[in-house]
Amino acid sequence: MTQEQKQHEIRWKAAEYEFIPKSTNWHTGVGIATLVLVGIALWQQNFFFAIFILIAGIMVVILGNRHPEVVEFVLNEDGCYVGGVISYPFEKLEGFSIRERPHRSDELILKRKTALNQLVHIPIEPEMISKVRSFLEEYLPEEEHSPSILESITDILGF
Repeated sequence: MTQEQKQHEIRWKAAEYEFIPKSTNWHTGVGIATLVLVGIALWQQNFFFAIFILIAGIMVVILGNRHPEVVEFVLNEDGCYVGGVISYPFEKLEGFSIRERPHRSDELILKRKTALNQLVHIPIEPEMISKVRSFLEEYLPEEEHSPSILESITDILGF
């Protein structure tokens, strides 16, 4: 790789997502919600749904307690690479925004040209924001991002 190619590349490492430790109240709430929904499913004699809800409740607890892996993110003239495996070429992206969140980790948000799962959220350190913004403005337009209802709910629930 030449020196010129290295100048047109930004690399950083960050956790896949921001881990928020779950309190005893959070675990109790998930347990109560799971039991209530299982009870309703059994009352309706919907045994498959009851099993589904029970498995879903267990998975929420397991995933809620899972610690994130540290991943390398790369921006270069071709696009964005996550962990050297997943790539988002610029021609498949519509735009980007940077979400600065007080008391939480900031995010680079890439908007993909797809109908489903349009937004890719990438954690970014505050000191990298101006460098990343300057780089991406050469390839993509910056767009305003308003958090969706689902994003707001997951923030409240600690995911």
